[in-house]
Amino acid sequence: MNARHARTALAALLAAALTACGGGDRGGDAGGAGKDDGTPQRGGTGVVAVLTDFQAFNPVTNTALTTDDVIKHMLFTPIIQYDEKLNPKPWLAERWELSDTAVVFFLRKDVKWHDGQPVTAEDVKFTFDLAKDSATASLIGSAYVNMIKSATVVDPYTIRFGFVAPHAQALDAFWWPPLPRHLLANVAPGQLSTAPFNRNPVGSGPFKFADWKPTQSVTFEANPDFPEALGGRPNLDRVVFRIVPEATTMVTELVNGTADMIGYTLLPDQAKSIDGQRGLELRHYPSREFTFFAWNNTRPLFADARVRRALTMGIDRQQIITGLLQGYGQPATGMIPAWSPMYTQMQPLPYDANAAKQLLQQAGWTDTNRDGVLDKGGQPLRFSLTINSANRSHGDIAQVVQRQLKQIGVDLQIRPQEFQSMLQQYKGREYDAVLANWSLDTFKVDPSPLFSCAQARVKGSANRTGYCNPQGDELASRAMRSTDPAAAKQLWAQWSQLLQQDQPITFLYWTEDLAGVGPRVRNVQTDARSKIVNIAEWWHRGR
Repeated sequence: MNARHARTALAALLAAALTACGGGDRGGDAGGAGKDDGTPQRGGTGVVAVLTDFQAFNPVTNTALTTDDVIKHMLFTPIIQYDEKLNPKPWLAERWELSDTAVVFFLRKDVKWHDGQPVTAEDVKFTFDLAKDSATASLIGSAYVNMIKSATVVDPYTIRFGFVAPHAQALDAFWWPPLPRHLLANVAPGQLSTAPFNRNPVGSGPFKFADWKPTQSVTFEANPDFPEALGGRPNLDRVVFRIVPEATTMVTELVNGTADMIGYTLLPDQAKSIDGQRGLELRHYPSREFTFFAWNNTRPLFADARVRRALTMGIDRQQIITGLLQGYGQPATGMIPAWSPMYTQMQPLPYDANAAKQLLQQAGWTDTNRDGVLDKGGQPLRFSLTINSANRSHGDIAQVVQRQLKQIGVDLQIRPQEFQSMLQQYKGREYDAVLANWSLDTFKVDPSPLFSCAQARVKGSANRTGYCNPQGDELASRAMRSTDPAAAKQLWAQWSQLLQQDQPITFLYWTEDLAGVGPRVRNVQTDARSKIVNIAEWWHRGR
């Protein structure tokens, strides 16, 4: 089976999963909150409440999910997009020619930067080259184009990408937008993450950047010149993302009508409070995000895989899912989701406090002074867990796990941090342990950003645990290059077993994406692509 057939099989399975598990219309007005139940009107302001501030509106350097959603669906124009069945569809590229060795994209000629300059193949190559430069530590470089070796401009609107080797799901590598070369060509790759452009971006998408009030709001305005073939001018005049750092307040704003959507870090108990309220709708559906504990493998305490396995076996993950998530989640045994055709069912390491203690004893940890905390060489088994101080769900999880690990002689100390500060420490491996989320960048299986030796050697990369196992790299490389789904699945099963043995991170659960939609906005679509996947088509009933 070739790459295109493998991609179609994945799309069919995931589409079926979304159809079976997607959120329903529970309560609300006659049409249902967010439903398309009338003639679209133009004008008005949509308000989306988010928990934390944005990162940087630069697709090469950004690593934050909410910012990525805005980049892909509002501010910029990716090379490809996905349809409702999660098949790649033309976007900036109006068509392509795909072979086992390369893909040639033929770009639209009517997409312009918001300053009026045309978007060309030179912009695409410029962005690709930046992403491949290790100095940018780009997720595009590590998660998207790691199987792409070259980019060649054929003419101003045609570009050819050469592959490292034949591989499955090749088009998924191009779900990213170009940057404007004419504005950033003089910025050194190592300085790209701090470029003034990132906070005052010039994009090419259906919305233009208007204003950023740090820790308060970010405003975007409709782009009247967006190509009609891609949807044309958005219905809304503007969209305001309001930063509301308290999750309960976000729910109140949705109830009061001062926010039209909430959902970036909507907590399960808050979801329950929305469900069934007249005029409001709860959306929930399988996501691409899993939650995990990252252990800093570069620190002596976590260098021993026996310690990491023991920590996993000391955590009752099902209690967290049932008690804290209220069922809005599924246990995770690895980074391949159950809806993927590459998934092989695998028994998780069990919750077993006695077995965890035995593993720690084998690793040399005993309670010599009988204070309830294991020690080794005079050092207690004590470490700090860094969490996002604005994420109440993570705070609740941390407290539960703190109590659970105490039962096996581990002294976990919770260290709340403001998100951006936490992220910088996490990127710099300046931490003991971190409670974090990871969203799959595309719908293909590619663990290299998180777990490859190559990324472990890159400062600031997504491999923030510093984990490296050459055997795992070899298995992953063979699996990603295989165009035979059966052979690839077998290789991924072997890789997953190795990862479970090494436990560089403790997988907790796959989340269900949760969002609340108010009664004023219509035609709101939410699915695994994004909560704002069709925001250009939203319209305001009561502007």
